[in-house]
Amino acid sequence: MATEGEDGRQSRWVSASLSTVVPPRDLKINHLEETSFTLHWSKAEGMEKVPQRFLISHCIPGTDPLTAITDNCHKTFSNLQPGTEYTVSVTTVLSNGEQSEPVSTTICTILPAPDQLNVDSVETTSAAVSWSQPPGLDQTQHHYQISYRCPGTEPHITTTSSPSITLSDLQPATEYSVTVCTVLENGKQSQLVLTTFTTILPAPDQLTVDSVDTTSATVSWSQPPGLDQSQHHYQISYRCPGTEPHITSTSSPSITLSDLQCVTQYSVTVCTVLENGKQSELVSTNLTTIHFQWWRRPSRVAAVCVLLAVIIGLWDSYATAERDQLQNSLNTMTTERDQLQNSLNTRTTERDQLQNSLNTRTTERDTLMKSLNTTTMERDQLQKEIERLNWENKGSCPEGWRRFGCSCYYLSTEGKSWEKSRQDCLERGADLVIVNSEEEQTFINGFKSVRYVWIGLTDSATEGTWKWVDGTPLTTPRYWWSGEPGGGTYQNCGEIYYISSGQGVWRDLGCSFSQEWICEK
Repeated sequence: MATEGEDGRQSRWVSASLSTVVPPRDLKINHLEETSFTLHWSKAEGMEKVPQRFLISHCIPGTDPLTAITDNCHKTFSNLQPGTEYTVSVTTVLSNGEQSEPVSTTICTILPAPDQLNVDSVETTSAAVSWSQPPGLDQTQHHYQISYRCPGTEPHITTTSSPSITLSDLQPATEYSVTVCTVLENGKQSQLVLTTFTTILPAPDQLTVDSVDTTSATVSWSQPPGLDQSQHHYQISYRCPGTEPHITSTSSPSITLSDLQCVTQYSVTVCTVLENGKQSELVSTNLTTIHFQWWRRPSRVAAVCVLLAVIIGLWDSYATAERDQLQNSLNTMTTERDQLQNSLNTRTTERDQLQNSLNTRTTERDTLMKSLNTTTMERDQLQKEIERLNWENKGSCPEGWRRFGCSCYYLSTEGKSWEKSRQDCLERGADLVIVNSEEEQTFINGFKSVRYVWIGLTDSATEGTWKWVDGTPLTTPRYWWSGEPGGGTYQNCGEIYYISSGQGVWRDLGCSFSQEWICEK
């Protein structure tokens, strides 16, 4: 190359050489584990027979990269941190030292779940649960989320930084299921590990023989702790040697055993029984009935005979008067009963009239409510149509919103749960974003200021059936990340995860986590 002036004179000539090296293609991740993964790629098209090597680098964002050279089209990375995002790039290097532009991808290692989940001890209202710390997390800030529940109740959720916890305030004789997962500071969760246990049903306490007679005995005990809110009763079994046991039950903490044989030893056992038939351990005691020694109590027998004679004599004198008084009292009560019956009939008629009036008003209210709902739906449809026409006519969105196609999009500046994020969108006359095309997915992935945002996707109504917030089921397109959705009943809300190259991916997450969101209208 030379410079030429207006008069035709030229400068001295300078020269340079230029070559283009095509980068590798088709980067793929295989064998993703907690601390390792394997990267595969293909040589550039048309360069399969050209001698070349590959420069590979990987790093955690914000740290210095580690590099390596290989002749192969694959590389295994090991000794990585679990649950951590890595950026990996590959560059073609020719034998003359020329290099291509690097091609990059992002991958997140698997977060390991807790190991060896055990129930160490179980009592009537508590249980101790422990586990082993997942490997590879010694230098990583993390904690554990524990969820436990019994059938028919909402789960209790708590967290701890230690690999054990004592669950208290449990119900006796109840089966509980416990799940534990690892949680990083950024909210990422591992898979759940599960175990079950059943609390102990307590036996009656302080079994005591209160009194013993010739043919009867009274036995009492204390109610077992922790059963104030549980329906239960007690089963009592008693027998003397050489006979079959007598079995009875009671809901009170005492019982009088009758029809016993005098001067006989009895063994008595008591246990707690729940409505489902589950029984506690038995507690037992012994008692011996006494002999009736009438010859040692002549004064008492004489007193009883005199008392009976007096009662018989008095009864004959006032029985007639007592009968007349009872008859008069019966007549008075019969008159009062008839008056009360008449009053009841009157109140019943008034009640029926009021009920008929209430039914009429309820029907009228329901009719008006249906009319109001219809009018409200028509108004909302007209409002949306007006807004759509305004957007089409004006071609702009409200301040702070971004336009794409015929819709406007708003990115929040704070973090909230999925439900509260949707409520914010509804108050803005919008809803959480619904992805209808690859172009819209790519547009949303372009919000680079945040890495995770809520979108209008959930399977809260039916586990495994994902639907958009407008009620339409998720068909295509789908942009789930590898292994997602995988949270089960504890991760029922969708988010988009920003990736610098491509369209981003979807993940399922617990709906209570706080993060930014995108509204669409």
